Amino acid sequence: MDRASYQAAGCYSPPREAGGIDTRKDGTTERSSRTETGLVAALAAALLVWFAGLFVIGGFGFPVGPDAPVYLWWTRLAGAEGLSAVERPGIPALALVLQGTLHLPLVAVTAALESVFGIGVGLSAAALLRAGGRGRAAWILAGALAGTFAVHLAAGYLANLAFAALFLAAAAALAEGTDRAAVVATGLLAASGFAHPLFFLLGVLILVAGALLAWQADRGEVRRVSASALGGVVALGAGMLALRAGPGPPAVDTSKDAFLRRAGLTADLRSAYLDRFVHHWTRYVQWASVPLAVYGLLSTLGFVGRFLLAWGVAFVAGAILGIATGAFPADRFITFGYVVPILAGIGVVRLWSATRRRPVVAAALASGLVAAMLGGALLTWARQRPFIDAAEVARLTEAGRYAAATAPGTPLLFRVDSGGAATTFLATQAANVIRAALPPDRIRDAFVIVPPYAGAEPLSPNEARQRRALVDLYEHDARGALQGNGGRGLLFQLAPFDRPGFGATEGCPQLGCSATGGPLVEVAPGVRVGADHPAPEPEPVAPLRTSSPGGVVVATLGVLGLLSAVGYGWARAAGIDLPNAVALSPLAGAGASILAGVALERLGVPLTGWIGPTSVSALAGGGGYAVRLILQRRVHA
Repeated sequence: MDRASYQAAGCYSPPREAGGIDTRKDGTTERSSRTETGLVAALAAALLVWFAGLFVIGGFGFPVGPDAPVYLWWTRLAGAEGLSAVERPGIPALALVLQGTLHLPLVAVTAALESVFGIGVGLSAAALLRAGGRGRAAWILAGALAGTFAVHLAAGYLANLAFAALFLAAAAALAEGTDRAAVVATGLLAASGFAHPLFFLLGVLILVAGALLAWQADRGEVRRVSASALGGVVALGAGMLALRAGPGPPAVDTSKDAFLRRAGLTADLRSAYLDRFVHHWTRYVQWASVPLAVYGLLSTLGFVGRFLLAWGVAFVAGAILGIATGAFPADRFITFGYVVPILAGIGVVRLWSATRRRPVVAAALASGLVAAMLGGALLTWARQRPFIDAAEVARLTEAGRYAAATAPGTPLLFRVDSGGAATTFLATQAANVIRAALPPDRIRDAFVIVPPYAGAEPLSPNEARQRRALVDLYEHDARGALQGNGGRGLLFQLAPFDRPGFGATEGCPQLGCSATGGPLVEVAPGVRVGADHPAPEPEPVAPLRTSSPGGVVVATLGVLGLLSAVGYGWARAAGIDLPNAVALSPLAGAGASILAGVALERLGVPLTGWIGPTSVSALAGGGGYAVRLILQRRVHA
């Protein structure tokens, strides 16, 4: 839809700044820009309260969600061995840069990223529609709905969330319709790929499909989108190639799904995917918003319309394929469906316009629909909790003193048992927490041991099969590690992970007492170690520093502020006007920090301490302001 069409429809925003230069002389644009910048700031503040409020109300000092401990140990391992040691380097690189620059605990930074990327989703959605010419009501509502919907990935799935936010920001930059903005979109796409390489492929397919839809209508759009997608692929490919130099990721299970896959229990895995979808679908409340999304799509043209149409088709096709085949979790695919709340926001505003002659009906209908969509997100976010706590960290910090005293490469075996069927989940969850809190240089030496089931209640055939596979597979892993170390290791038993057997067992009989340090002795409350253990280190070794609800809020504000400062120059250099530059600056900053972090780390700059991370932040931010200054001088020359 061109400018005249939008104006005729009453949904075109006033002319905006181009490259920071006011295109109007009567002050109208300046006043509108200030007003809309204030609205963007208000949306960001509302989303900040939405996300950070959970940590305050719940009293949480740790990141929430089952996958959060994975990102903690990935980041600590990446700091010790380099980014090549993790599968998805984007979040570890960014977390290390933020931790070192802001001098904050990694726990607080990781929790802050859950909120900041959630806020970024909402701001990017608003910027996308605003760049496409939508009126204030539509882009504000779409930003609010998409931002609150981000709770489904903010609950620990940081790589997915970061990809979604950066991908949306790239689309918003492309919606500006200029070559300079397309260059920034290229960087955002590449950064999204470092966050989650597999979802990056899906994102590229969506962009290419949208570009094909524009073949007859706008060849310039085809060129810009294709060039950005290709540039993102090339940059990501070069980075991933460089990351092959160095130690590779540990071959461990980071989730129950990964265990089922490695154990060959594909039928159980597919059943788990389906069961998860059946039990979780009501949380998304997307089904109530799908008709609104279709209604909104009918009035959305131009790049934004083609992009959202391509995304919608991919969303529906992917969800159906996941349910039908069980090859991947359909619910995770649905949580990436931000196209629905974005279009639903347009649909609500369009419905309001259609019924505004009856104000009471219009208000009741619009508010009811918005409340229904927000309700599912609120219910999901209110149920979230950390899957790591201070007591576990304290026990593991004590165990780490003994682990650090053993020779490098000594297998560190941790007995894990819930006493029931939940052990299949607890085993992988405990392994992630254990690796997160151990000294970083001993993460690869950590192994979980699960004893045969000895509970009073019989297990179902499915549970029994999974328990046997868990016992056998993890015993096989431990035996292989012991053989590689001359048959010697050190066994630990921590109360948080083996309460039924704590103090009532002598260790792990199936591996042999002599191989695991002899009979277990209690060396601290809740901590038992093989009697043949070395003298512990006098002080904790590289402990995982815990945080507090207040610390998480401070970290969230610090991360949001730093990333905004880093990214603002790039957004303005791209010719993006003030309101959208403010909206996109946190994610432009995140993208620039990821790219600069990966590049400098590969060149030998450590991302630990404060010198390397601060250098990355300065380079990532300073580059944007330098480019903007050069471009401004060319304009005035």
